[in-house]
Amino acid sequence: MFTSDHKFKNTDLVYSITVNDLQNEAASCLGRTLTTNEIIVIQDLLSDGIGETISFIYDAIFSELPNRL
Repeated sequence: MFTSDHKFKNTDLVYSITVNDLQNEAASCLGRTLTTNEIIVIQDLLSDGIGETISFIYDAIFSELPNRL
């Protein structure tokens, strides 16, 4: 997380999901680790899912933003 004195660059990541994150979720949900092919499929599914819903995510974020300041 960033602190309030951070100077943002346009290339700074705001959120990311690592392979380790995926593996932890897979262990919890599936009881096993993911294969390379499964991770590739998940990349595509995340891209499709986030791409289709990003406007809803932004709407929710910007609606909540004033309540968090």
